[in-house]
Amino acid sequence: MPTLMHPLMGGNFSTLLRALRRQGGVPLKTVPHMLAFLGAAAVRLPATLLERAMMGEVPVGPDYDSEPVFVVGHWRSGTTHLHNLLGCSSRFGIITPLASGLPWELLTLASWFRPFLEKGLPEDRGVDQVAVTPQSPQEDEIPMANMQMLSVFHAVYFPASFQRNFDEGVFFEGVTEEEVAEWERRILYFYRKVSRHQDGKRLLIKNPVYTARMSRLLKLWPKAKFIHIHRNPFVVYSSTVHYYRKLLPELALQSFDHLDVEEMVLTNYPKLMDTLDQDRRQLRDDQFAEIAFEDLENDPLAVLKGIHERLGISGWQDAEVSTQRYLASLKSYQKNRFSLEEEDELRVRQRWAKWIDRWGYAVPGAR
Repeated sequence: MPTLMHPLMGGNFSTLLRALRRQGGVPLKTVPHMLAFLGAAAVRLPATLLERAMMGEVPVGPDYDSEPVFVVGHWRSGTTHLHNLLGCSSRFGIITPLASGLPWELLTLASWFRPFLEKGLPEDRGVDQVAVTPQSPQEDEIPMANMQMLSVFHAVYFPASFQRNFDEGVFFEGVTEEEVAEWERRILYFYRKVSRHQDGKRLLIKNPVYTARMSRLLKLWPKAKFIHIHRNPFVVYSSTVHYYRKLLPELALQSFDHLDVEEMVLTNYPKLMDTLDQDRRQLRDDQFAEIAFEDLENDPLAVLKGIHERLGISGWQDAEVSTQRYLASLKSYQKNRFSLEEEDELRVRQRWAKWIDRWGYAVPGAR
């Protein structure tokens, strides 16, 4: 049974009602959840409208002035760890937990009631032991799922049509030009709001979905920079399967008994990485950096310095001290560890061989 402290609590009327219609409704047992989401949207509506008036019309089209930095990579590849490390720099603007939870009311309710709301933050992310603090940088996929229809989280929330929702929300397959245009309007609106909230600092964004969207993001922000992090595919497979098995019971508003999680992960990884390969060809050398999670884990300061130098990002000397403090706080952190069945190992080796061979990975612990 999903929790009532659900991310869709931050959705607006339009997104919630369209999602219900598009997804064919929800079973009786989760109707109270949808009523709670709609009730929350009603309570927030005055602040939502006030904030939209405050922001005014946000121009749609390329933003040639902003230079956001995007962290991309398949889920469970270390994107969060890299995001947190880069976020130690005071020169970056981030999406805070409250910005993620209240994207429509970031400048009003989230700011007015910040001390009270921050007390309700979870201790960690649930799927792992990564701590959540009021200043922990968050990805933008949850807020985008609350603002329009194209999001991978709609696959998690409404898994009756999981693969269709995944293909639409990640690859924009089968969607209309109007839906893509709405996504563009919403992301421009949200980033403009986050920039204002973060005093105009350069935005640092992490989102695994954007591994398949670099070309689209480049059209909106021609000066954007991208950092791709990869990790041992055998570890990524096991961790991603665990991720969905943990997430679906907590967030799914429809039955997911039919979903073959292992096959879904095996299918979607190559598709995501192939799209990354195509999109990276459009980027200059100073717009794209690729690192291995294992290198970041072994020598984080050297890897981070190298990223700053390659992409021409200033401020590493100022960020190094705060990064060292953050690294010191992780000494007691315990990563999730998973075993891999021989059959799964064989399937990963066969179907993900292109990337296993490219990056020179082997099964962890293999001689």
